Amino acid sequence: MTAPAAFSDAYLKFTQVYNQMQVREEDHTIRVPEKVIRCIWNDQLFCTPSLKTQDGQNLEIVYPGYWNFGKGPDFTSATIKVDGKTYEGDVELHVHSTDWNAHGHSSNPDFDNVILHVYMWQGRGKSPRAKGEHLPFQFEIKDYLTKGILDLNDELDFETYPVLNHCNVGLCHQPLAQLSQEKLTQLLNAAGEARVFTKMERFHDSVIIEGYEQTFYRGVAEAMGYPENKQAFQTLADALPLAELKNLLPAKQAERVLHTQALLFGISGLMTDDKKNKSGFAKLLPIWKSYRDRIPPSPLTVKDWSFRAIRPANYPYRRIAGLAYLIARHEREGMFADFIKSYQKILVSSGNEIPDKKTLNTFNDFFCVSADDYWANHYTPDGKTLAQSQQLVGSARSREIIINIGLPIGLIFARAGKFKELETGLNALFQIGKKASDHKLLRFMKHYIFGNKEDMLRVLHSEKQIQGLMQVYQDFCT
Repeated sequence: MTAPAAFSDAYLKFTQVYNQMQVREEDHTIRVPEKVIRCIWNDQLFCTPSLKTQDGQNLEIVYPGYWNFGKGPDFTSATIKVDGKTYEGDVELHVHSTDWNAHGHSSNPDFDNVILHVYMWQGRGKSPRAKGEHLPFQFEIKDYLTKGILDLNDELDFETYPVLNHCNVGLCHQPLAQLSQEKLTQLLNAAGEARVFTKMERFHDSVIIEGYEQTFYRGVAEAMGYPENKQAFQTLADALPLAELKNLLPAKQAERVLHTQALLFGISGLMTDDKKNKSGFAKLLPIWKSYRDRIPPSPLTVKDWSFRAIRPANYPYRRIAGLAYLIARHEREGMFADFIKSYQKILVSSGNEIPDKKTLNTFNDFFCVSADDYWANHYTPDGKTLAQSQQLVGSARSREIIINIGLPIGLIFARAGKFKELETGLNALFQIGKKASDHKLLRFMKHYIFGNKEDMLRVLHSEKQIQGLMQVYQDFCT
């Protein structure tokens, strides 16, 4: 395996001089059919930086969802962020805000999973509240359009839509499709490296203030939460810092996993005295009660955790249990220290040459957790026993933690200590060809940017290109 080139910030420099498109406001009296708004949403034909909900919260469209041809909401399986908190669900679109009530969505259970109500203009009459028990966030799109309604009407064939656009091919597909495979590969590689730089910048201040271990612990905790519970896991890690947690643990190694689980579940607010939770928390609740008066009150409650649109295998119960095993496993030296030392041993054993793909792929399981544990055999504290136990942290999640947490923090460490062999070795992790997890956002970007064209998809042969694709989408396609 040839040594990878050094990381470059060329892509970041390029994006810094890129000029954002200007929004042109159109006459609000123009009458448009609802399907026009569906097409605008499908292709994201509006400027996405600085979006605001109607009650002034920051809005980010992570994934617009799939065009729904059946009954129910207009788009399904969308992902958004509101003030940094992630929501997954459906999107409903209307010409006016009042159409939500006029169409009877408030009383229709088919619309209970709608997370965002998008409309062109405020309507006259009673509009749904900005946020409520069964009501979505509200978003008026007119002020963010990249072009006026009349211009969009001239450019898009609304009558045959999305038949002609069934792959959700977006506006950035055409310029990228014109690039040669070599140029496209170069672009994605540069964008992938830029994405790593961005993550390094995110962790840099935390490393200086709190140290590598706490920063790494918080990062791993966030990764356990996936988008839906990322914020809750971060709050959990901040509420019970690693150093304080370790000081509370008993001396006996055999007891530390159970005590760590008790502390994490207790702080999380998920562990209650309910009889229905007895089986899942029977061993943990008495331990937590012995600690409860020795630590500050938890800022978390059950309401801070999301179970909507989450596979049961990824429920926060199982991820908290897995995090406890990781903490206990690396309690002596520290999770970050063990991560770096383990990889340095691989580099030394290979004569400081770049390890082969098989060795690197084996290292991808560093964060895997397999255990004979209640949570390996149950999804919920009162749930049925699974037919077969499941890993608390699987290979795909471990790989994503390595790329999103281990790589950027490891690079900060390598550069701070001028460990060039380590930096080169970490770069190799970024370039191996193991297939990345085909998550929902990635599948969407393949459609949206590449249109599933085989010649374009062939450039996605490493994690670097996958990360680059995400960065290009974020910078130029939304």
